[in-house]
Amino acid sequence: MLTVSPGGQVTVSYAWGDVADNKPGIADGAGRIVGNTLKLGRLPNGADITFTMQSDGTLAGTYTLAGRTYTGSFARQ
Repeated sequence: MLTVSPGGQVTVSYAWGDVADNKPGIADGAGRIVGNTLKLGRLPNGADITFTMQSDGTLAGTYTLAGRTYTGSFARQ
């Protein structure tokens, strides 16, 4: 779930599956959209997450946790 306020402030409920030693979970967080990029504040599990809208319409995601970075690309179906 994502809520966007004027000025680009966002609140989210972010869910994840198994990532490294981190078990599945869900956390509420906050962040900001600047230009084409949504950057969330550090989640309670220590993850840093960024999403950037690409010129081809895909969404590039970066998830960094415990010194490891995971990336993914998302496309609207």
